Order: sequence, then C-alpha cells, then structure tokens
Amino acid sequence: MDEPPPDPDDRRRLSVLVVGFGTALGVTAFTYPLLALESGFSATAVGFLASVSAALQLGSRLVLPYLLSKFRDRALMVFALLVMAVSAGALLMTQDLIGFVIAQVGQGFARGLFHTASQTHAVRNPGVASRRLAFVQTTAQFGRLIGPALAGSLAVISLRASLLAAVVLAGAGAVFAATLIPRPPYQRRSRSHRRPIWLRADLAQACWGGTAGGVWRGLSESFVPVILTERGLTPSVVGWLLSLADGAGFLTTASVARWGSSDVRPFVPLAATGLAVALALLPISSGVLVLGGLMLVAGSAGGVSGVLGTAVASDTVEESEQGAAITLVGTYRAGARLAAPATVSGSLAALALPAAMACVAAAVFAPSLWFVPRRSART
Repeated sequence: MDEPPPDPDDRRRLSVLVVGFGTALGVTAFTYPLLALESGFSATAVGFLASVSAALQLGSRLVLPYLLSKFRDRALMVFALLVMAVSAGALLMTQDLIGFVIAQVGQGFARGLFHTASQTHAVRNPGVASRRLAFVQTTAQFGRLIGPALAGSLAVISLRASLLAAVVLAGAGAVFAATLIPRPPYQRRSRSHRRPIWLRADLAQACWGGTAGGVWRGLSESFVPVILTERGLTPSVVGWLLSLADGAGFLTTASVARWGSSDVRPFVPLAATGLAVALALLPISSGVLVLGGLMLVAGSAGGVSGVLGTAVASDTVEESEQGAAITLVGTYRAGARLAAPATVSGSLAALALPAAMACVAAAVFAPSLWFVPRRSART
C-alpha cells in the first residue's frame, strides 16, 4: 500500500486532535475520582479504580503491534476517541461500580491506543523524528493542562457537566480524526527475517528512556506529593511545585520539538541521571527553593525521557518496524508507571521512604553506565 503525499495541514489537524484528546483525558482524570467519592466510594476504592485504568493502558500497548499492522493509525485514533466517549458516557447513566469500571477500563484502553497511534502517525510526517514526536507530546501535555481547569470550572455546575464535556470532546474528536491523512498500516516483517523486536539490544536505550519517563510519572502522582508534605510544605505549595515540574517538562519537550537534534541518543543517559539525582535528593532536602530546584530538574528530565526514548526507537529501526518499536517503548513506560510506586510501597515494609526512593533512583541511573550510542539501522 503506497504512502499518501505529504500534507502540510495534516500536522495542524493532528495537533488540534491531540490537544482535544489531552483535554478530554484531563477532564476525566479530574472528574472520575471526585465523582466516585461523591457517589460514596472510599479512597481505597478510588485508588483501585485508577489502577484498573493504568493496567488497561499497559494491556492495550501489548496488542498494538498487531493492530498497527492491520489498521490505519487514523482508524485506531477514531476508535480510541469513540471508546473514551462511550466509557465516559456510561458514567452519565450510572454511578454504581460497573459504571466506574467501564469508565476506567475505557480511559486506560483509549489512552494507550491513542497516544501510540498519534505518535506513529506523526513520525511518518517529513522532518526530524525527535522534533515530530516531541511536538505531539507537547500538544498532549498542553491538553492535559487545559482539561483539569475546564473540568474544575464546569464542576461549579456539577461533576456531570464536566463529564459531559469529556463526552463531547471525545465524540467531536472521533469525527475530526477522520480528516487525517489515511496512512497505510505497517507491514509486518517475516519472523525469520530478524530477531523479535523486544529482544534487540540496540533498542535497550530507547526502552530505558521510556522507563525513566514512566518512573517519574508514577512517582509524581503518588510519593512525590507525600515527600513534599513531609518536608513541611503546605498543600498549596505542594500543588505549585507539582505544577512547576509539569511546566518544566512541558518547556523541555517543547524545546526538543523546536530545536531537537537528529540524534538524541546521548541525551537519554543525561536525562536519566538528572532524574535519578533529583529523586534521591528530594526526601533528604528541605527548603522551598531547594525542593523547587529539584522538582524543576525531575520534571524536566522525567518529562522529556519518554520523548527521547521514542525518538531513539524510531531512528533505530527500519520504517516498517517503527510502529512496533514505538509501542515497545510505550509499554516500558506504562509498566514503569505501575511498578515504581509499587516498588516504593513494597520497600517501606523494610526501609524508610528516603532509602526506598534511593533504590528506585539507583535503578534509574544504573543502566546509564553502560548505554552507548548505537548506529541507526536507517543511516
């Protein structure tokens, strides 16, 4: 199947679509927990429901190599947006347990499907891979910044009004996604042609970039707020520092989108090292300025790691394998997002929180000692 000719408007349409999905995702991330609490569920139940979404996000990435070889990435984005709309709409009809399970399952599946499909679509546009991927990530982050603000404003009316906004955004996005260039599915290579993609050593650095990004996202949503609170900061200051870290990640990713090099391999160990140092020092530091500086470093390094890993994967493999390589990095990221908080939580039975965080930081840093730049398969 032939590739369609380049379309300058396709990137703009993809940008609008990614912002719309990110906004809908931000709305649901804000609304689902609060609506669950309002419906009488405990905080423990809310946490369990969130883990269901994360698990489905990981699971969706496991089947994506097959889906990308059978369906256009445009079709996968349309389907992801429809799943998001239907699952959010389920909560409008019922706020019992089955409604929340459907909503979280749909959110997790749609998230994994849409993010990977949008990246594989973007990477086949002309230009430097790291810039194209960083641009998609930047627009997605922008949407996730808008979403909670929109949901919070509509929550003044009711949480169901916020939920309705997510349904409308996702439904409209599904229609708009159909205007993207219909790029053909990736061609699957013969199994005897090369080793399976998950066994290739030249993708190890890419996977670790994704892993570092997942570690930061998982900890920033769990133990980092706890650490900042234990260091004597008020909830409002903790919120500002988390926003500061998100903003640093947004600006760093935007910088890569604008000025990114065609070979970003040397920056993966640098980002991993910066994240590891910040994670190790956070639990033993004090003072809002010092903690703010560490959050800047962690947010910047953790936020850009996943983009760097995806760019390395895209540049390392042949074009027909880009979909599988990008999916592989996303799978590591999703797995790390689940594993990092679980590792810290499990370690607390025997270790203090600073020591548990130091163990995770050491795990993030260690592979940087032996990663070396590798020659791209397409050079």
